[in-house]
Amino acid sequence: MKTNNREFIQLRNLWLITILINIVIYITLDNSFLLVSSLVGLSILYLKSYYMLAQLYTDVRNVIGYASQDQKAQIKDGDLGLLYDEMRHLKNRTKAYEETIQEEKDKLKETIEDICHQLKTPLTSISIYNELILNEEENNENSQKIQEQIEKMKYLISSLLKLAKLQSHQVSFEYDYLPIKDVIELSLESVYSLIQQRNVVIKIEENHLMFYYDESWLQEAISNILKNALEHDCSLIQISFDEYQNSFKIKIYNDGPIIDEKDLPHIFERFYHTQHQKGVGIGLALSKEIIERHHGYIDVYNDHGVVFEIMFLKYEMKEKVS
Repeated sequence: MKTNNREFIQLRNLWLITILINIVIYITLDNSFLLVSSLVGLSILYLKSYYMLAQLYTDVRNVIGYASQDQKAQIKDGDLGLLYDEMRHLKNRTKAYEETIQEEKDKLKETIEDICHQLKTPLTSISIYNELILNEEENNENSQKIQEQIEKMKYLISSLLKLAKLQSHQVSFEYDYLPIKDVIELSLESVYSLIQQRNVVIKIEENHLMFYYDESWLQEAISNILKNALEHDCSLIQISFDEYQNSFKIKIYNDGPIIDEKDLPHIFERFYHTQHQKGVGIGLALSKEIIERHHGYIDVYNDHGVVFEIMFLKYEMKEKVS
């Protein structure tokens, strides 16, 4: 491919001249003047080549810096000038795309928030009227079913609002160095009534693990995982831990129905329902988002039941950054 860079053209011409000089020298070896001239020419060529290559590498680094940072482009001729011009167009297009995507995210978040807030008022009224009916007719089975659906809608609206705020980075996490057993205990307390209703046995392995986490948000994530297990007719939930040098895992096992292999890759998607799904399909997606905000990773697999495996890295901090 041809190039229009002046430096390369000069370098090519210098090499041609030097080759011609060397041909003459080899023909007339007894001419010391030509020999000295050849050596001088080679020295000049070496210095010129070294300078041009060093300048070329500097220009390439400047292009890389312009592409990766917000420094200004330099005016150059030839190929480097064209490269700068293409990079400028690419950065402008990328910036425009990012702004458009962010605008769409903001609009989606606002729409979800508006819908959720608009639903809250009539839902609260329905809930109040239904509770009055339940108080008047204690054994009204239909009203009890309605109340269960109302509670599901309340949970769905609340979870959608939280998920929308998390995905649009509207939430600031407060990380504190705490024992992991604290958040496990809080999570179990939040689903205590379901545990009692279903007579589920809870087994927790002893541990002394500590790491940086936001207690209220991580409690939300683990509670959703526990709630998912309790909704699938399990009789045993077992929580164990694996510790490594730079990380640790929390394993939440339940002996409920296994998940079909085709459903496993989609289990953390919003509103995805498996064959045995009884929830609203938002809790596990919310858990995944919260865990990833803690620089963690969550996976699910079958092992004589269902195992949710959460991995967190161990961080050491000298001071808390606000």
